[in-house]
Amino acid sequence: MAVMAAVIDFALLIFVFGFMSLLTDRDLIEEPDVGTLVGPAMTVTACLLVFSLVYRRRPAGIGARALYATLGTMIGAPFVGSVVFAAGRAEVAIVPVFFGRYVLSPFVLSAAIIGAAVVFAAALLERRP
Repeated sequence: MAVMAAVIDFALLIFVFGFMSLLTDRDLIEEPDVGTLVGPAMTVTACLLVFSLVYRRRPAGIGARALYATLGTMIGAPFVGSVVFAAGRAEVAIVPVFFGRYVLSPFVLSAAIIGAAVVFAAALLERRP
């Protein structure tokens, strides 16, 4: 179930990011000197969070797991992206700036909503007799 949830989350993220980028005419990461690993690292972080929440089945409540998925993605993805970006530029001071700029990005918010929906749906499927 956890692998299926992570794969569905990944597919939905790629789908939504593509359409959002097309419709809003924005890039996922708007920094001019960003490497090719920042966006995929943020996406993989969101997928791994969904995998871990579905696999471990903790916390016990369905709503609590969905809330953890939302908050974890909103904090985890920009943090990992900022660390990868700082490592590429060899500049540690850029971490809080990058994190602050992308924590409420529409792409991160959509990833958080998708992650919560997938975790919620997986939790409902697990409760089925």
